[in-house]
Amino acid sequence: MDTKRIVSASEDKTVKIWDIDSGECLSTINFTTSPNSLEVSRDGQSNLILTQGKNVEIYDGNSLQKRQSFEMPCRVNAASFHPSSKEFVCGGEDLLIYKYNYETGDLLESYKGHFGAIHCMAYSPDGELYASGSEDGTVRLWQNTVGRTYGLWRCEDTSTTNGDTPPGNNNSNNGNGNGNHEVKMEI
Repeated sequence: MDTKRIVSASEDKTVKIWDIDSGECLSTINFTTSPNSLEVSRDGQSNLILTQGKNVEIYDGNSLQKRQSFEMPCRVNAASFHPSSKEFVCGGEDLLIYKYNYETGDLLESYKGHFGAIHCMAYSPDGELYASGSEDGTVRLWQNTVGRTYGLWRCEDTSTTNGDTPPGNNNSNNGNGNGNHEVKMEI
């Protein structure tokens, strides 16, 4: 989150903020189900975006107060903040990618690009592209301004389930949860 705190989401149905120096848990959000994904905004606002069941929820990273909630038509597995605008993309079990303006609540676009559930989403650091990874064995790059596919990578292992683009890093990492399969690409 910043140089003094980190955030975690867990199968114990919690999101926690931790002090890096002391290791102390500073605050906790309890849920009725486990969060599917969690990301911290890179725009200096310390907002959190998480997916849980059919919901995409945005929280203030300092107070852990819920700011917005978006209900999707199916389970949502991943969401990612645009690095500088008030947009996010998300995807899940219905094979569709959705793009929203989270301040207005407007759905900006939705489209299909995979033939299996989407399990990871990540914007490039400049916000021009974003990646989506699916259990169909593909990772796609999308042009943010037009929502069209920019590139396609097929994975030999079709169990792609997790993705993350750390701030300032140009690599998108996607793994199968076992730590033994990774796709890296420069974006």
